[in-house]
Amino acid sequence: MTNSLGNTPDFVCSVSMERTARTGTSAAVRLLPVHFDTGVLNGRELCTLPATEEEKTRFREVLAVYDKAGTGSFALFSRAVFLTAGATFYDAPDETKDGQRLSRVEFTMPPDASTYVLNKAGRQVTLGYSGSIWTDPGSLDVVRLALKADNIPSDLGIKAVTQIFEFSHAKMAGNTVAIPAAMELTLEEQSGQETRLTGQFSDCHQYLAKRGEIFVESAAGTLGAPVSGTVSPNQAMAKGSPGARLPKASPEPAGPLFPANLVLETILAEAIDERTTTQGSKLSFTLSKDVKKHGNAIVPKGATLRGHITRIIQQEYSWMTSLKRYYLVGLQLDGIVAGDQRFQVRANLESLGPPYNFPTYPYPPYPSYGFVPFSHDPNKWGTFDESRTLFTIPEPDSGESFLGVVNEFLRLPDHLKMYWSTLGPGK
Repeated sequence: MTNSLGNTPDFVCSVSMERTARTGTSAAVRLLPVHFDTGVLNGRELCTLPATEEEKTRFREVLAVYDKAGTGSFALFSRAVFLTAGATFYDAPDETKDGQRLSRVEFTMPPDASTYVLNKAGRQVTLGYSGSIWTDPGSLDVVRLALKADNIPSDLGIKAVTQIFEFSHAKMAGNTVAIPAAMELTLEEQSGQETRLTGQFSDCHQYLAKRGEIFVESAAGTLGAPVSGTVSPNQAMAKGSPGARLPKASPEPAGPLFPANLVLETILAEAIDERTTTQGSKLSFTLSKDVKKHGNAIVPKGATLRGHITRIIQQEYSWMTSLKRYYLVGLQLDGIVAGDQRFQVRANLESLGPPYNFPTYPYPPYPSYGFVPFSHDPNKWGTFDESRTLFTIPEPDSGESFLGVVNEFLRLPDHLKMYWSTLGPGK
């Protein structure tokens, strides 16, 4: 499953969702179904707005359930369970369903490792969850994942939230990957109200950006919030451009702006890895050389720079007869701390330092794995200069730089040397 998730590109599926509601012991009432597209783009679960106003109304009712129940994450729970070290697993007895024997494992995800959030009137509470995983003992393919929220505070008015996901296989980007084929979400409230959503997924395919598409967030607390800076799900946003993302918070001002036209030679302190690094992840760098102006050192070697990830974009390009993967990592410097000196920093990433020494790399010497787009110097594209036209690069925001990584996985080591040139205000 880990290999499958690592090879799964951004994708979109069509959803046919049935809905029922009941109160107490009364019979369940079938509500009108809803049809929309949903998928995982840049590590977030997004949905497209239906075409008609009637469908939009039903769609918003589904988002309201997602909002209250904590998530619409039909595909992200498997990533949390299998791609992080947060869950603990326990053996459980095998089971038989429809004549097929299935192996079963139980798991728990504690609150301190969980990103599962319940929401009530804007109050969000992070909870742990637990559940079971069923696999085919012959192929070891995951067949089903079931989970429930643990220890729900009584003042949220929610008695229980359970979800079940059935998995199937699809061919994407040259790989066979496991994706959800069906889901069931049941929300039980202390008032006796029970709402159940049952969705069937079809036509799942790799996502390729198209202009004019409208996506909204389906996570807890968003009620269909747009992915970028628009204010209503009725408004178009992102225009299908690569790297649609949530609005980022601007860093708090910290001292005067650092002088422009100076070189910052830095060493990255943390590895950048798509399994753990996300939009907004904090970064720190160490100055490996004094910063000088008119021959005088204004910030000494060893000072700390702060920055953050603005976005991570996973895309593909065609090479020969196959599709190859590459990543664009948006980076932004925020400030410098040197003793009691603090500066705001605006800078552009200019180049990468010498290749990191990987003694186990099988094809020495280690080639250039990254490039810096929007450069007039062809050397800044490293070994990818001749193929630069194969890459699609979005327009950077003010103060944002992109680092391109041509690889099937995003794995940038710590201690990577990075050179920046400082900018003036508004650049």
